[in-house]
Amino acid sequence: MQKPGYGFYLAVVSLAGLVGLAALSLMYQVQAGMGVTGLNRPVGWAVYITNFVFWVGIAHSGTLISAILYLLRAKWRDAVSRSAEAMTIFAVMTAGLFPLIHLGRLWAVYYIIPYPSQRQIWPNFVSPLVWDVLAVSTYFTVSLIFWYIGMIPDLAAARDRYRAELGPEQLKSRIYRALSLGWSGTGTQWHHYGRSYLFFAALATPLVVSVHSVVSWDFAMSLLPGWHSAIFPPYFVAGAIHSGLAMVLTLLIPMRKLLHLERLIEMHHFEMLAKTIVLTATIVGYAYAVEAFIAWYSGDLVEWQNHKWRLFGPVAWMYWLCVVCNVLVPWLFVFRRLRTHYLPLLVISLLVNVGMWYERLMIIYTSQAHDFLPHNFGRYLPTWVELMITAGSFGFFFLFFVLFTKGLPTVPLSELKGQVAENELSPGASCPETVSHRLPLHRPTVLAVFSSAGSLVRGARCCCESGFQVMETFSPVKIEPLSEVLKLKKSPVRLFTLAGAVAGLAGGFWLAGGTALVNRLTVGGKPPLSWIPFCVVGFEGTILLGSLANLLGLALLARLFRLETAPSYDPRFSRDKFGLLVSCGPDQVELLKERLSPARPEEFHVRQ
Repeated sequence: MQKPGYGFYLAVVSLAGLVGLAALSLMYQVQAGMGVTGLNRPVGWAVYITNFVFWVGIAHSGTLISAILYLLRAKWRDAVSRSAEAMTIFAVMTAGLFPLIHLGRLWAVYYIIPYPSQRQIWPNFVSPLVWDVLAVSTYFTVSLIFWYIGMIPDLAAARDRYRAELGPEQLKSRIYRALSLGWSGTGTQWHHYGRSYLFFAALATPLVVSVHSVVSWDFAMSLLPGWHSAIFPPYFVAGAIHSGLAMVLTLLIPMRKLLHLERLIEMHHFEMLAKTIVLTATIVGYAYAVEAFIAWYSGDLVEWQNHKWRLFGPVAWMYWLCVVCNVLVPWLFVFRRLRTHYLPLLVISLLVNVGMWYERLMIIYTSQAHDFLPHNFGRYLPTWVELMITAGSFGFFFLFFVLFTKGLPTVPLSELKGQVAENELSPGASCPETVSHRLPLHRPTVLAVFSSAGSLVRGARCCCESGFQVMETFSPVKIEPLSEVLKLKKSPVRLFTLAGAVAGLAGGFWLAGGTALVNRLTVGGKPPLSWIPFCVVGFEGTILLGSLANLLGLALLARLFRLETAPSYDPRFSRDKFGLLVSCGPDQVELLKERLSPARPEEFHVRQ
């Protein structure tokens, strides 16, 4: 995060120039109309929707690594989770542009936003296109909150570092001071933070599965051959995670070298990513085989001829490219020599990205170009406008990621330090009585500074056993045994999360049902009140409001969203020191120091 070199500015200018060229192409398309693209009848969806599905898929691995692997307690995720989460945010931002670009008339986008108007024009919540809007916007919101909350302890470390180096009034110091929300690393904050982060991971996990399932329903809910299939949701989810993991490798291998992160991001992390890619490649290959089996076994002649056209027709090169790049090439990672060297890792990840993009194009294009009626068969070729905007989307994504690498912590140092701290901890008895953390204002307080988490825990035990009951701790990492030593009660964050989830579930069904009663639309033979399709709206509402309520509970209970740190806070507590603040009587200061001596504190500070 220090001052960048000329290479950084060159990359930013180059990527920004690519985005600018794409913006000019989009302006030309808006002025001239969609006729400047290769879209035609019957191919009405092509490269733009391909980019949308591709970038939504890229976004999935960030939540997989940060949420699902967190719940599974996979330690190797810590070094790569922050960059993967950032990749998720920027990929969803990129994906969100393409429905607008494909719309053509950008100014008409507000028709799909559910808001009361005098015209009583409401979106149709039975349509999978509306589900897309809800799913992707919910995914972006939850992923953004999850990413930001995970960065708060590291942002506090950046705040303290820049305050010491540049002074508290410098712009950089003030920015990180605002971003860190007054984080002090107290035991109370870590207690609520740990529970809140766990609930965020639990809410984000089903969201990973739902988002690309909803995206697949854009196609599977239609009747076109090659689209109308129940295999699409798991097929799309597996492909999304597959492409996302490959993009993580593509980004992290150069970043590790350029930012000198060799001590933090090791070959072991890349090897575990490669093993996971072998798993997802196997699932994708199984989906390819099952898709062919379904087309044959169904007995549907149109479905079977469409699949044979994919395999042996003019577009067969695209299908077999997908098989090679998405299945056969990633299976090379079963050889340890290939998954433990940077060049094969990078090359294979790039080939997977290419294959997954063409897979999306193949699925979207071929079903429209070769449907039920032979006289309706068609072809499609993208124009320079579509290719320029597609290139600009990659520039847009990489531009934000390059800016992220120098502006925010790219590695979750607090979690990596936590692994080191766990090795220093030893089991022990808890306090015999409940400990209060509300320090009185007019009693002396003693701040003991320790060099390790184990010393802090031993010091807290010594204080408890000696009868000192009013204390607070400071640490750069979450220390699990402290909750037992200090007998902290269960965090009420769970009640906020539960209340928000219930409100979101009820609100989602109310929104969809109320809209249906206003419009009284019968779509696809379904009655206006179609509760099964409304489950998508209710689910997204549950996750969205549950996450927002979880954030509110964390902010209130941990006293975040303020600029000042806790009293007696030392900037070293965000880096490598640990503090124990104990309240005692005026005549107990020397006794407290004596009781703490077995824990070997480095410093004592007494405040009257």
